[in-house]
Amino acid sequence: MEPRSLTHIRHLISTVGARASCSPAVRHAALECARLLEACGAVKTRLQSFRGVPETYLPFLWAFGAAALGSLLALLGASSGFFAVGAVLNALGVWAMLAESEFRPHWATPLLPRRETVNLIARFDPLERPRRSVVLCAHLDTHRTPVFYSTGAWLKAFGALVTGCFLSMALGTLALGLAAFAGWEWMRGLALPLFLVQSFAAGMMVHALRTPHTPGANDNASGIGVILSMAERLMNQPLRQTCVWVLLTDCEETGAWGMRAFLNRHAEEVDKNALYVILDQVGAGELRILTRDGLIFKHPTHPEALKWARKALRAQPLACQEIVGTAYTDALPATLQGRIALTVCAIPPSGETTSARWHQMSDVPEALEPQALSDAETFTWAILQELDRPE
Repeated sequence: MEPRSLTHIRHLISTVGARASCSPAVRHAALECARLLEACGAVKTRLQSFRGVPETYLPFLWAFGAAALGSLLALLGASSGFFAVGAVLNALGVWAMLAESEFRPHWATPLLPRRETVNLIARFDPLERPRRSVVLCAHLDTHRTPVFYSTGAWLKAFGALVTGCFLSMALGTLALGLAAFAGWEWMRGLALPLFLVQSFAAGMMVHALRTPHTPGANDNASGIGVILSMAERLMNQPLRQTCVWVLLTDCEETGAWGMRAFLNRHAEEVDKNALYVILDQVGAGELRILTRDGLIFKHPTHPEALKWARKALRAQPLACQEIVGTAYTDALPATLQGRIALTVCAIPPSGETTSARWHQMSDVPEALEPQALSDAETFTWAILQELDRPE
């Protein structure tokens, strides 16, 4: 039998389609989901307005572009002052890249466009006085489709490019700074390879900004579909003492702005010991839970979150492994604020994420795997049952 989540995914894709961050399509998707949640008995269903960032590649374009300009000035300049400017601009690139990956403000943050958009928040009350709370979360928005997500080889090459660019900016900061201080004119030759790497990385960001958005069946209508399936089960099998919150966010793809907005404005409505379960890309591959999350720095998952995941797997045995995340998910802002957050995903057996249509135009419902969705539904329901089990 087809999992209910797949029915919801097909409806979302056929009704809304691609959902660029901060776009009317995200609001349309949120309203569609709100209608389904209310039909299942959700209370206090509402849209949370916030100002999000519509593009994920812009801050990195600013970082790489600033560094490339600094390296170019050091290459062409006729005095040590140009080395100093080059070192400063490379340092600004390092700052922006590190801060952006940790959701912290930096010098380029005011330069990023902001637009009004929404999260969807809903709640399912238990039959009795609540003893625990859980937040089921998935993101509404979809990603652009740059060429470096098209194949495994491209993805590895792009990862090497980004790593190399970061190292070049760090090297440029130190080497050009020393050259400016010591007057080492011979260091000018180093600026050429720095400029070539940094300008190429910036060019890749420009390319990415010109690509269309994926339909996003796996990333992340799959997480939404599983949550809507849980809502239907809660309508027929309400929990006894566990309050279930539903949070569907925008701007996850551009820096988890939706989750950050929710935590800043509504987290106090939720039990501080609530378990946040983030369902992200659960439609293809084998079930996984993340032990660490983050783009550059890998932050450990809260031990309490892993405890509940392991309890659920003992109660409902499924093929599931614990892995370190490749990038970030909506769990990371919650983890950084000391919340108990768990990311649930699915990874193809080969470990090759491109075969799961990650950030590709081929990320359509027909490419999803019913078994992966069924396992995600079973696991999520097992977590809810464990949370609701009498102590």
